[in-house]
Amino acid sequence: MSDLTNILKIDIDVKVSREELALWVCTRKLLLKHLGYTCRDVKITTSKKGYHVWIHLNEQLTRYEVALVQFLLGDDHARCHFNFMRADLACANKFNILFNYKLEA
Repeated sequence: MSDLTNILKIDIDVKVSREELALWVCTRKLLLKHLGYTCRDVKITTSKKGYHVWIHLNEQLTRYEVALVQFLLGDDHARCHFNFMRADLACANKFNILFNYKLEA
């Protein structure tokens, strides 16, 4: 399994209008372009608090780059904190987890 990926996962914990969400996507694409990345596709699903966003890039990123870029794009800060801590760990399957719903115990 490769440590490189081209998928960014963003957790947005606020509900906004369709127009505001479209503007958010537009500004994220501009930021990605400024950082030297090319956005190939964006998928958005609703969550209980807001949205889960998957951004597909043409470029491959390391786990640390993914954590950094997701933070810069406005990912949930608690999630970012855990991703930065996990970025150096060998347990790649626990890195950058994003569910459409939370599992109840």
